[in-house]
Amino acid sequence: MMKHQLRILLVVLSGFLLLDTTVLAQDFHGCPIEGKGGDPALNRLKNRSEMPASFEPIDFEELTDLEVPAGVSKKPRAQWSRATLATLERPEKRAVQVVGYLLGVKLEGREATNCGSDAPEERDFHVWLANSPDDDRLDAVVVEVTPRVRARHPSWSLINLKRFVRQRSRVRISGWLMLDEGHPEQVGKTRVALWQIHPILRIDVWSAGRWQEVP
Repeated sequence: MMKHQLRILLVVLSGFLLLDTTVLAQDFHGCPIEGKGGDPALNRLKNRSEMPASFEPIDFEELTDLEVPAGVSKKPRAQWSRATLATLERPEKRAVQVVGYLLGVKLEGREATNCGSDAPEERDFHVWLANSPDDDRLDAVVVEVTPRVRARHPSWSLINLKRFVRQRSRVRISGWLMLDEGHPEQVGKTRVALWQIHPILRIDVWSAGRWQEVP
């Protein structure tokens, strides 16, 4: 009888441990995957950290030419129509890989996605990716390094990424496609399109005749 009760207790405890692991996997330094404030649906996309089975190579031009549904700019996704949400469901599940050059990198400020944290290790890196190292930011797409993913990659520092900018290194950026509808006024000024790779899940640099992953 005692052994039977102990066995039941172990099963229950195992269930609680599994539940805790699931919850912790969604949180980062106490910040839930939906962030705090802003658009929770968009925050969940930005805070993805799961790795896909593979990445789909696409041209830089294909990324910049992706369609943006009408009427989505500056509106939370809860206010979008079902048809619009359905239109974006498939592309935002694409894990893609794009080759280009980094034009600039900066540490973002406080954002609802990261629960408004002011700690540098809990804020995004905003990165401009272009088709040529001679392009301007208005020709670039925005790709983002999030703190949740960066925590697994010690070499993804501002110093190293800025070195790739200075050296005009050819890079291959891999991650999830995402439409960031919050900055339509920046198109043609600080970016060429609203589509991003956000988050970045893998960075490779062309060196010695081959792609080398940045750990």
